[in-house]
Amino acid sequence: MSLPAPAQTAPQSKYVISVGRPSEKLRSGTLWLYSYSWYGLQQYKLATIENGLAVLSLDIDRLKREADAHPDTSAYLLVIQAGEHPWFRTPDIQPDVFWTDLQGAVRLLGTTTELATGETELVLPAPVRRRLTFLNPDGRPKANLDLTVSIYVWDQNHCGVHEGLPVGKFRTDSKGTVEFLAPLVPLYLDGLQYFEEAGDGPAGPAYSGNIGMKIAADETVVVQMAWQVPEFTAQLQVLTRSGRPRPHVDIYGNWNTNTCGGSDRMAETDVRGIVRLDLGATFTGLTLMIGGPYSAGDPEADKNTRGLTDAELRELFSKHRLTIRW
Repeated sequence: MSLPAPAQTAPQSKYVISVGRPSEKLRSGTLWLYSYSWYGLQQYKLATIENGLAVLSLDIDRLKREADAHPDTSAYLLVIQAGEHPWFRTPDIQPDVFWTDLQGAVRLLGTTTELATGETELVLPAPVRRRLTFLNPDGRPKANLDLTVSIYVWDQNHCGVHEGLPVGKFRTDSKGTVEFLAPLVPLYLDGLQYFEEAGDGPAGPAYSGNIGMKIAADETVVVQMAWQVPEFTAQLQVLTRSGRPRPHVDIYGNWNTNTCGGSDRMAETDVRGIVRLDLGATFTGLTLMIGGPYSAGDPEADKNTRGLTDAELRELFSKHRLTIRW
């Protein structure tokens, strides 16, 4: 009677992982596979790191099946997490390349050497001291600014919302500076609110009201931005063509921003046809609407929707008061 053939062992690679130099073994950690597409960020655990050793399966078919990346994945990257906040990442790797050379992707994490024991020594680059300084437009330090810092991964979605690897929360000192250790890769300041020049608006310089900022892969970075822009309250009155007040007119605002939310309903006129609006240098337009909102191509939209003209916007923004007949 013939014996059954022994089960085949899936190919694997063993890595001895350290940080900065070979003697600084990484005691524990995780090797992750990240992938991103327009539809979101996904992660899959490839290996556990224990006493500096990680065993990586090279069963590509199984890994692809279990990772279950989106069919429209834009890029892959490998990430080593060492504790709560220390992270090490590869550059983005194109999908048509990644699965054909997984071991090559691992080498992008640092410096590798083949050992006589059959293992691969992987030395991750040591984190460096990152120094970020924030200034007001006139050059004065922006002190006591709260920052949420991440290693940049992905913000290529509809609203440009970042998802990355958290480094920590910090507050700028009296010089507007924070310092922390992180790999020399691009960072991202999640939720940071600031204003960026955006040409001319209805009444002078215009700004984009932004949320989140990507930081270059430099040890020292100076950020000089507008943290506030002028705001004011304006009164708009809407009358019928015969001069009677027009109540219940919805006012929609448009403004510059680097994320979603650049258009929304703000208020409606009262029984006198009057509405008070909180405006600022980020606004680019106002639209009046009755009985809406309307879908694209709806014939009712043409007669029940009206945008303020450039001249009307200039008057509203300069005099803070405008009466129109519609």
